Amino acid sequence: MRRSGGSGVLAGISALSAAAVLATAVPAHAGTGSGGAPAERAATVVEHATGVADLVPGTAPAPDAAAKAVTGTAAGQVTVTAPAEAGGLVELSAADGSRVRLGLPEAEGVAGVATGSGTVVYPGAGGEDVDLAVQPTTDGGARALVTLKDRSAARVHRFDLDLPEGSQLAPDGTGGYLIVREEGPGATAVLGAIDAPWAKDARGKAVRTAYRLEGDGLVQTVSPDAGTVFPVVADPKVSLGWSIYLRFGKAEVKKLAGTSVYHFAAVATVMACAKIPNAVAAAGCGAALTAQMASLRSQMQDAAKANQCVEWKVSYVGVITGWKRYKC
Repeated sequence: MRRSGGSGVLAGISALSAAAVLATAVPAHAGTGSGGAPAERAATVVEHATGVADLVPGTAPAPDAAAKAVTGTAAGQVTVTAPAEAGGLVELSAADGSRVRLGLPEAEGVAGVATGSGTVVYPGAGGEDVDLAVQPTTDGGARALVTLKDRSAARVHRFDLDLPEGSQLAPDGTGGYLIVREEGPGATAVLGAIDAPWAKDARGKAVRTAYRLEGDGLVQTVSPDAGTVFPVVADPKVSLGWSIYLRFGKAEVKKLAGTSVYHFAAVATVMACAKIPNAVAAAGCGAALTAQMASLRSQMQDAAKANQCVEWKVSYVGVITGWKRYKC
């Protein structure tokens, strides 16, 4: 399996006592499969930290999966598969054929137990003091969660990644990563993202955490302090969806800035939309240009005056969802 490093996924939780957490947590309604009471406790702790509003319940367990959930994004449907056992791979697959898979850290062969809300838990899969969990989310993503049950739990956890062919990770400036692939001169496809990491203790207080890339994996370090109340839940989140960033150099900016308002959309369609490798997005790009022509032309004029470059963000279905000027 080809793996690329970097990403955040998983969480840990700490608490004064299991009873204290259960008294205030959201009920998990875990199944009675091979997890029993430990599974219900593990799910309750995780869902207390994350909530359940953005979760997607999965289908019934199958031989190769504890649950599968289909979510919707602007790029179409994304299917999230939680492995039947913690030693398997969490998989996100999109309608365009792209796929991201990740391995849970230090995972033992513990069977997954699904809750009615959508959380799949693997009690004790990271050792006696570490529970693991997976949550499909409504935005085409999946959270991989690590629960640190007490102070003796490991603080460093590695997630192996298998990224779409030809893609790599690029820092997003917030502590997370974008999954990117160069699509040609001036066009970069953003296939997905790994959100900046977070961790919470039993009271909901933030716990310091960070990622680093190490070989073919993303490593998350959780750093409780003297005031941290266990269990602690930590979470890297991976999402899959298609965006393309179209970049215009200074010469292109000046050409577009000098185009009359009546011809701007036609010229920009040739210069910009022709760069998009996806036929659906390329077709939609022209319509989006026409609808946003005045704003985009004004931006080009401002960038030309400031001697700057311009970047447009185009979704998988061709909608221009963002644009900015930048120094180049």
